[in-house]
Amino acid sequence: MNFANPAALWLLATTPPLAALYFLKVRRKRVMVPTLLLWSQVVQNQRTAHPFDRFRRHLLFLLQLLALLLLTFALAGPSIAGKQFLGRSVVWILDGSGSMQATHSGAARFELAQEAVLQGIGRLQGGDEGMVVLAGPEARVVASFTRDHERLAEAVRAVKPTGAASALADAVDLASALTRSRTDRTLVVVTDGSDASLQRVVEHHPGVRTELVGRDTANTAITAIDLRRSPTVDLESELFVTLRRYGGDAGPVGVEVTLDGVLLTSETVEVAPDRPTARVYRGLGSTGGLLRVQLITGDALPLDDAAVAWMAPPRRRRILCVGCTTLTGRGLAVDPRFQLTAADASTPAEEATYDAVIYENAPVPAKPGAPFFALGPAALGAEALPAPAPWPTITTWKRTHPALRFVDPTALAITTARAGAIGGWEPLLESDAGALLSTGVHGGRRGLVLHFAPTDSDLPMRVAWPVLLLNSVGWLTGEEARGQERTVAAGSPLVREGWGRDGQTVALTRPDGSVLDAPIRDGVVRFGGLEQVGVYALAGPGGRKERIAANLVSDLESDLAVLPPAPPDAETTVARAAVAGRLSLLRPVLLLLGLLLVGEWWLYQRRYRD
Repeated sequence: MNFANPAALWLLATTPPLAALYFLKVRRKRVMVPTLLLWSQVVQNQRTAHPFDRFRRHLLFLLQLLALLLLTFALAGPSIAGKQFLGRSVVWILDGSGSMQATHSGAARFELAQEAVLQGIGRLQGGDEGMVVLAGPEARVVASFTRDHERLAEAVRAVKPTGAASALADAVDLASALTRSRTDRTLVVVTDGSDASLQRVVEHHPGVRTELVGRDTANTAITAIDLRRSPTVDLESELFVTLRRYGGDAGPVGVEVTLDGVLLTSETVEVAPDRPTARVYRGLGSTGGLLRVQLITGDALPLDDAAVAWMAPPRRRRILCVGCTTLTGRGLAVDPRFQLTAADASTPAEEATYDAVIYENAPVPAKPGAPFFALGPAALGAEALPAPAPWPTITTWKRTHPALRFVDPTALAITTARAGAIGGWEPLLESDAGALLSTGVHGGRRGLVLHFAPTDSDLPMRVAWPVLLLNSVGWLTGEEARGQERTVAAGSPLVREGWGRDGQTVALTRPDGSVLDAPIRDGVVRFGGLEQVGVYALAGPGGRKERIAANLVSDLESDLAVLPPAPPDAETTVARAAVAGRLSLLRPVLLLLGLLLVGEWWLYQRRYRD
């Protein structure tokens, strides 16, 4: 037997004082005698009595002495060698996707899921440990492993759902990795079954249990919203909206479109079940602002009945053309979206007053003052481009990039080009000699590099030349997107280039008012998934600001059908793991001490109280 606190044994020194109370002071009982004839007998008994006689007959003293010994024994922390059994390890993966905010009979699915997890925590035994993982756009540990079940429950009550699609598979993979070393583990996924990856999760992790909440219900939702430049009026935009009804019958749905709270249009749209219905809204004005589309449905999921898009005020973009030829100047001058200024040379401070810079027959500085398009440069600052290669042949190009929209570079004749990869840059147009058009970040600014001079090819004689030029400048200045980069699906990461120098900070204010700060690294600032639905505000160095609209717009989350539960696995018995250790005797000793004190009190009341 070992003692964790041997110093407590010094309490045994209090035993002699306790005994002395009984040895030195004999308490006499008051005796009522009817005559003095009997008094002589009492005096005789007093003379012959000894202190130890009462000590031998006093059971109360023996009980107090035993209680003192037990208290000393307990404070010393006794333990014996033995096997110590480990408790269970339970992980709850809580689905925090947008569909979990659907309500049924006044309660949201997420609230039902929280209640299910709290009931599971209540069933844990003293040695069991638990952990909670929230499955959102990114898996996040809400409460790490703990045996403090009350703290675990508090963490579950405090967690909130997201407004985006969840990645249940990633959350289960994370939970499985964190519990790999635990023998007796249980993974419980609490979800409404809307995630298509759930079945794959169950197959990949056979021991995973699923608890489904909610029930099937019809729902009408906005599944897509997009703001694009009008194909007919250069300085105006068009709003594209897609509606869809999941389940139920066809019926009318009210649609309202507002700009900064002012009603632009209101209509009733007939929406068929399980088929998308597209709507286009024009005449949005030229002032810019926050566009909001609201459905009048009253269904179970209000989160997908509204969508917002940030429309930047249309304006002419100021372009500085350094060393440009007449062909380049004419290609830009025909578009009213751009205001062109020609110069033979420039400084970064001067370039900072423009929306974009074109370098042709001019060196690219180490720190450009604005996003740039370099035509046939020999170097980027001090970094030289590859050596010239004769007659490269086009092999492939990235058709989805905005700079190459409606551009067909096949059969392009190029006499010489500095074809090859630029470190950290993405090739958009490739040849047998290497990249011919690349995009990346240089000096903290987003840029495009054409690896050959236009005059060294027949590109200026093709229709593709002004299209490539206008696409590139429009993409660099954000004019081509005009709202697309500012209207995203909830859960998407946010990446911005050219917001300042490395080490500077950009602040992101979320719809709930909380603020996140992120540093600029390699000219790029990155934020994680935008989990909330609504309007975000970016604020960077030099007073630069931008607003971003995030919407649910997810077929997966708006479909409120609950997948039927998979058949339960066969019951398996898991042997509880045990390790060599020491078994504490504190509890049994304290229990015995408590019983002894109760017995002493009863004995005193019954036999020793006057």
